[in-house]
Amino acid sequence: MRQGYVKTMQNKGEIPIDIMVPAHGRLDLTLRCIRAIYDNTASPFHLIIMDDTPLGSEDPDALLGEYIRRLKKKHDNITYLRHNKPYKCGNEFFNEGLKHCKHEFVAVVMNSVSVEPDWEQVATGFMRDTPDVGIIGFKTLLPSGTIESAGITMMGFTPMDIGRDFSGYKLSSMHECIAVAWAFALLRKEAVVGNLEENLFHGFVGWDDIDNSFTVRSKGWKIFYCGLGVGIHEARTTRGDDTIEAMQKNRENAEVFYKRWGYWDLYQKANKTDSIHLKSKIAEEIRGLALSLRSHRSKVCQQ
Repeated sequence: MRQGYVKTMQNKGEIPIDIMVPAHGRLDLTLRCIRAIYDNTASPFHLIIMDDTPLGSEDPDALLGEYIRRLKKKHDNITYLRHNKPYKCGNEFFNEGLKHCKHEFVAVVMNSVSVEPDWEQVATGFMRDTPDVGIIGFKTLLPSGTIESAGITMMGFTPMDIGRDFSGYKLSSMHECIAVAWAFALLRKEAVVGNLEENLFHGFVGWDDIDNSFTVRSKGWKIFYCGLGVGIHEARTTRGDDTIEAMQKNRENAEVFYKRWGYWDLYQKANKTDSIHLKSKIAEEIRGLALSLRSHRSKVCQQ
């Protein structure tokens, strides 16, 4: 049924949407993102650009405001929001942007995503015709052309990207899933307004978009993946962080998620098992080292 819908359904530019784009550094990515939206979007749209780039006279990213002022002379569908300090979390960005949305459907396009032609057509038509769908995640491809995410599933207590590293032409249909990445997604405003809690997680180190998906599902909405809406995603290029501190915050976010959604006991059991195995391995290595030392001492005494 979903396959047949995907093959025949076309929005044909009849459904207006809002498009929210965050800008946080990397002016080059933001300009590429905006150009792709104007070149490849068939639907009428209202573009909301939310800029929390730190200002500085020597900072080239601060030139975005001037670029937007020039762009607004060519297009009358732009709202530019300047935030004086970086957003503390993704939901602060979403909640602020939603206040300025004019339409029923809202696309979230991170500035690290470049949309492909007609990316929104099937998803908007499907959402219009399926009133219990609250979120649709699009296909994100890595710059290499392989799939980054085609929806999210849970393997035990671990969230996994469906289709990760598959060839980019695969998974070009629709399927229901437990969660999707919010770097590139279509939201039904009714499903998300008032449901995106702030201050639950450390910002921009993972888990909050998965939690948002679970929250929306808990309210009775369905979540789908649409493989005929495609974007190229340069992941973790604006807020990504590989520091030990970021890894610790990601772990703390995970624990908050597990406790909220019933995975805590499973997580603790797995970690307890891992701890037992680790202690056993360490004990075995200590015994081996002790035997080695005894053998060495025996040889020394014999000499």
